[in-house]
Amino acid sequence: MNSGDLFRVVELPFCQAVMLENWNAAPGRFFTAYRAHRDFTALLGHGVVDEFQTISGPILLAPAAIIGGIYDAGMRLADARDIEAPIDQGWPPLTIGVDVKAPDRPDNWRERMLGAIQSETSAGAAPWISELSDAIVDTHRIRTMRCSVGERVLASIIVTDAPMLPEQLERLADTNDSPVTVAVATGNRLSRVKAGELHEVDVVSVRQLDAIVRAGRSSIGG
Repeated sequence: MNSGDLFRVVELPFCQAVMLENWNAAPGRFFTAYRAHRDFTALLGHGVVDEFQTISGPILLAPAAIIGGIYDAGMRLADARDIEAPIDQGWPPLTIGVDVKAPDRPDNWRERMLGAIQSETSAGAAPWISELSDAIVDTHRIRTMRCSVGERVLASIIVTDAPMLPEQLERLADTNDSPVTVAVATGNRLSRVKAGELHEVDVVSVRQLDAIVRAGRSSIGG
């Protein structure tokens, strides 16, 4: 079984986009959680995660010194989906600052970035190494990405198709001491509902959660 379709990575010399689905997918959100260590603060767009424990659109990573500009470009991507900026169509873009020197960018870097994301076509290499690893627990897939320079891990992303709730994802995100770890579960996609209508979601058992957390810890090296 291939875990590669859990997310795709679009890479440029000044950023990466972790694509959970097509950039202009129908309105919807995934449960997510993150953990920050060692006074990590280089994060933008996390207000929706803090309040609603969900994410829509790609996760953006960029050198910490330029995350403001990358975040603003991600906002343009969300505007292209819906100018009203609903939380289920890419607003706000979760943007992670990576502790590396920012490279020079061409004058048209915003257009290049948005074009690369929309076409899912990489156009260069980010100034860090991204290691991908896959695992299977029962029938559930897990894909992890560690961004590092030398032996220093700078950020981690964990995505699973297991139907996990935010508090379960918090456990998965807390499996290592990376400066920041984001965990996303695609097993429940929260489509748009009418006011007052409830979502119905699935959830893994305690036994399955323990096994997934162990797999996440092993694959990230925590």
